[in-house]
Amino acid sequence: MIRLSLVPAAFFLPTPSAAQDIVQLPLFDGALVLSGEVGLLASELEPDVAVASVWRPVQFGTPEKPLAGRMDCKLGGLRTDYTEAMFDLRQRYRDSKSRRREAGLDDDRKTEFEATDEVARLQVTGNANGPHRHYVLTYLALRDGDTLYDLRLNCEFRHLQDPGSNTDYAAIMHRYIDIAVPVAAAPTAFTATTEQSDS
Repeated sequence: MIRLSLVPAAFFLPTPSAAQDIVQLPLFDGALVLSGEVGLLASELEPDVAVASVWRPVQFGTPEKPLAGRMDCKLGGLRTDYTEAMFDLRQRYRDSKSRRREAGLDDDRKTEFEATDEVARLQVTGNANGPHRHYVLTYLALRDGDTLYDLRLNCEFRHLQDPGSNTDYAAIMHRYIDIAVPVAAAPTAFTATTEQSDS
């Protein structure tokens, strides 16, 4: 099993004391993993197509100065035939950047990328207005022979006041939602790299 945050699958398997806090929804041959009080707004989890929307309240800031907010996540995915073009997440992201800018999405110049021959993950963070929000966009491609699992998860964070530039929105996302999809040859080691885009 490979997770969105790329930690061993055993990490998310619930122990008796934690089972009530973890929900696993069928996702292809794996699972969409929800931790804590995450609300499922909509889902269409079929053998070859997956769509789901979830949300939860989030407390930003510090215990001394808490700030109320919420996280809304949308998952889209499909199981399709493997092609090199579909597996090339960096190029697919480059192809989408002009459209994203036109839509008012201000992606950070640095992205996080990691890949083996079977799994590739690209994570983009940024912010947008109307209303003001921050987001974490994750592309995930998993190859199983001639089959490709192509997944995209976009989580948006809204708050009454900006909690500050040091807020780690990706860490908040991974605390509550993850993806586990089996592949034939799951990597045993994964090294994330931070890249800076050209524009």
